[in-house]
Amino acid sequence: MITPTQMRAARAMLDVPQGYVAEHLGIAANTLSKIESGQSDVSMSRMAEIQRFYEREGIEFLSNDGVAWKSGGVDTYRGRSGFLEFIMDVYETVKGGGSIFVNNVDEDDFLKWEGDEADAHMARMASIKGLQFKILVKEGDTNTISSGYAKYKALSKENFGEVPLYIYGDKTALIVFEEENVEVFVIKHFAITQYFIDRFNKAWAEAKEIS
Repeated sequence: MITPTQMRAARAMLDVPQGYVAEHLGIAANTLSKIESGQSDVSMSRMAEIQRFYEREGIEFLSNDGVAWKSGGVDTYRGRSGFLEFIMDVYETVKGGGSIFVNNVDEDDFLKWEGDEADAHMARMASIKGLQFKILVKEGDTNTISSGYAKYKALSKENFGEVPLYIYGDKTALIVFEEENVEVFVIKHFAITQYFIDRFNKAWAEAKEIS
């Protein structure tokens, strides 16, 4: 678990005020100040939430109070709680605008694991200004639940893959849906993400409009 020293160092690396971090965590700035100074007893879940925030921002926590910029690597999210963390990471990454490209999608899988958080997530995504959102589904699939803020096209069944690809910001996620589990592997690497964007754009150009 991260330490107050690491929290202060991570915030300094991002060059943001306490109010910025507190707002993203949904807590008061003076509460964060006490946590950073070690003057407040904090639950393990709150500490984990703070750590995840900084990790989403590209910070890596090392031993002996060390802090560094992530050089890349893979973040893994598992189960429903992990999947909800993943979709929140999507929102946090693009909430200021940007692009999302999704391939091999069956929206029923997303709805299953979002559960009762689905409506709130879609409302958050719909509120983003300047968002370009493109989704490729299998030909014949009529579930285009995100059409209020995303554009859909259809791939032929022979070109539709079994593993959903979710590109957002400079991150590429591969999602494995199973009956009793879901795993999301998020790669944060510019060159890899650009490679998958190029492949997506080619598939998008060949896909069919959905009437």
